[in-house]
Amino acid sequence: MLLSLCMPTNGITEWVLPALDSVYDSGVDCSLFEVIVTDNGDNAEFKKLMHDYASKHSNLIYKETDAYMFDNQLEALKLASGDYLKFMNHRAIWLPERLQYMIDFLEEYKDDEAVIYFSNGVLGWGPNYNEYDNFNDFVANLGVYGTWTTGVGIWKSQYEKVRENLTYGTISPHAEILYAERKAKKYVINDKYWMKEVSDDATKKGKYDLYKAFSLDELIFTINLYRDGDITAETLKKVKDSFRSFIIRCYQSYNLEKCPCSYDLDGFDKYVGIFFDKDEIKREAALNLEKISD
Repeated sequence: MLLSLCMPTNGITEWVLPALDSVYDSGVDCSLFEVIVTDNGDNAEFKKLMHDYASKHSNLIYKETDAYMFDNQLEALKLASGDYLKFMNHRAIWLPERLQYMIDFLEEYKDDEAVIYFSNGVLGWGPNYNEYDNFNDFVANLGVYGTWTTGVGIWKSQYEKVRENLTYGTISPHAEILYAERKAKKYVINDKYWMKEVSDDATKKGKYDLYKAFSLDELIFTINLYRDGDITAETLKKVKDSFRSFIIRCYQSYNLEKCPCSYDLDGFDKYVGIFFDKDEIKREAALNLEKISD
C-alpha cells in the first residue's frame, strides 16, 4: 500500500464525514491507500457514526483516543502502514482526480524518498512544484507554512528511523516530522491545489494560545534549526518575516475585525513582544484594515 491518509480529529461531524466521502467517492483503487482517523473528542454521536462508517470500508481504521491536543497526530501515525504517511485535514474535501494525482506523484519520488510538502496553492505557484537539493532552501521557501499540518507527510521508512529521537512539543509534532530528515537527497514543494475546506468557520478549530504558538513556540523551533547549523541566518530572517506577516493577519482578523474563533487570544501582549515589536504589529494590522475600509 502506498499511501496512508492520517486524519486526527476532535470529532466535528459536519467536517469529517464530507471529507471522508470525498476520499471514497474519488474512484481511486482502495488497495492503494488507507485512511486512519484518530479521535480525541467527546462527541458521542460522532463516535457512533464513525464506527458505522469504518464498518463499511475495509481500508479505514478508526480509533478513539485521549491524546492531548496535537499529540493526536502521533496516534494516527502509529496506526499507519502505508509507504507514505500523509496528514489530512479533518475539514478537507478532495477535489476531483487529486487523490490519484497525489498517489502518482508519490510514486515518482518513492525510490529517492524525497521530503515532500503539499502546500495546496498557498504559495501562488499554480499547479507547479519545485525541487531543492538542500534542507535550507526547503525551509526558506516554506516559511510559516512549515507549521501547517495538512501539508506534512513522511515516508514510513524515514519515520521509523527518527521516531524514537523526536522530542515532540504538544503544539507542533508535525513540524518536527516534516523537518526530521535534514540530509535528504531531494526536497520537493508541490503547490498544486488539491483540497478545499468544508467550512471557513474558525470557532471549532482549537483552543490553544494562538500568539504563544506562532510568535514563540513555532518560531523557537525554527531558531533551533539555525542553532543546529541546518539553516542560514538569511533563511531564519526570511522565515521570521513570514511568521510576522501571519501574526499581523491574525491580529487584524481576530483582534480588530473580531472574527469569531476558538483560539485563546490573550497571549498577544505576553508573547508577541519577545521576538517582534508588538506595537508595530498592531499598527500594520490597523493600517491593513484601514486600506480595506477605503
